[in-house]
Amino acid sequence: MASFIKEKEKQIERLNLHNPDYIPLHLLVSREIIEALNKFKNEVIPNFIECADFTFSYLINKYDELKNNVEQKHDSLIALNKRVHLLFYQNALVEYQFNNEVDGDYFLQRSLQYNSTFPEAILLKLGRLLDKNRFEECLSLLNTLYYETQLDENQENRAIEFTDNFYDKLYRTGDSLVKAERAAEALELFEILEAFCLNLPTSYCNDDYYHGVLRSKSGILESYLAIAHTAEKRGNKEIAAHFFQYAQEYLEENPHVKNYEYKLEDNYAYKSEDVQAGNAIKAKYGQLVVEALSLCKSEKFAESYTLFLEAKKLEDCKCFPVDFRVDLMLRELSNYLGR
Repeated sequence: MASFIKEKEKQIERLNLHNPDYIPLHLLVSREIIEALNKFKNEVIPNFIECADFTFSYLINKYDELKNNVEQKHDSLIALNKRVHLLFYQNALVEYQFNNEVDGDYFLQRSLQYNSTFPEAILLKLGRLLDKNRFEECLSLLNTLYYETQLDENQENRAIEFTDNFYDKLYRTGDSLVKAERAAEALELFEILEAFCLNLPTSYCNDDYYHGVLRSKSGILESYLAIAHTAEKRGNKEIAAHFFQYAQEYLEENPHVKNYEYKLEDNYAYKSEDVQAGNAIKAKYGQLVVEALSLCKSEKFAESYTLFLEAKKLEDCKCFPVDFRVDLMLRELSNYLGR
């Protein structure tokens, strides 16, 4: 009995209310201590036999003291656990302020682990990813920011500012890669840009969003053809067709360039047919996604699930950028419907 009391005193004393790494675990420990004390009260105290060194009054007082201490810490841990993501985020800010990037990155990642839709942590992470040209990770996190978080006015303005910077840097980096004749790397960025324009609510993109700046700054037929052929090898027929078209337009505007014309026309005609078929599938795909989302909002979950499945099958053509919401909604609806 005395050993039980000493053990619980030490456990309660070790409960940590300051380090966010320990708060979730110690919340569970505090619950276990409370359960152990309740069991002690119900099963041990009623059968207690007094002795000279251990009176009933002493036992009750120690029990009450332990119970009060652990319940106070338990209540504090509950409150702290609800904001543990904020504590990690604040630690990250401190570490970055002192240029401790490793520790800062650790705390920032922990913040997002506990709350993946915490806008402040997302915005901070986006800025750091963009600094390192990690565009694909930026795009994934931007989808979370736009579709899964609740932003206040300040956060919304910062999100818009970041999106401007992301688009500009992605475009400029792709353009630089084309000028350096690194077409394969440039294509990867154009594909990210294509997904950006498809999935995010922006006014940046038009029908030739990955063409305008490239063309105005480069205007090099070889660059268009290099990207077109690289896209073709990777199975991205839509981008291939667009860049064959840009090359064709370049030839029309520069009639003195003749050496590519015959081969280019054959490629362009062939790719145009592919694009027409791909565009039809893409249009059907987009319509299915919109209808499925509408049904989901109307709580017609089974019907929505069926349309998302149809959309998923169309992705097999690999002729357009996929909408990330298809996989997301299929997973959520599958869990909800038990399928």
